[in-house]
Amino acid sequence: MFTHWALTLLMAPLTSQVIQYVFGTNPHQIVGLLEVYPIALLFSIAFSIPTFLIYLTRFYFLSKQDVNFMVSKFILIAVSVLGIFITQTIIKGGMSQDIIIAYSVTAIIVGLILRLKEAKTKPLPWQV
Repeated sequence: MFTHWALTLLMAPLTSQVIQYVFGTNPHQIVGLLEVYPIALLFSIAFSIPTFLIYLTRFYFLSKQDVNFMVSKFILIAVSVLGIFITQTIIKGGMSQDIIIAYSVTAIIVGLILRLKEAKTKPLPWQV
């Protein structure tokens, strides 16, 4: 949970830069996320907290139910991407489209690469 969140926040500015190199830059954009990495990281942490709390809640409920790991992974990645989209739609910054794409692509890649670990629960004494 924390690894997916942290890696997404740390790698998204790099993803943004790669996307700019491949597809070109926005002519109205003065700087990219990589040029202001520390500031982008601070704002990313602050703005991602609500989505992360929803992600944690969804993870908790999925771990309590008998849900296939692939379905759980899809739901958690979808929560991340939807949270990114909603947050940027509310903020409406000049780089919103670039941020949505970079952070979503990063969240999807990181979510697919990381393994979803099964919740380890100890049996209660009477269940042994």
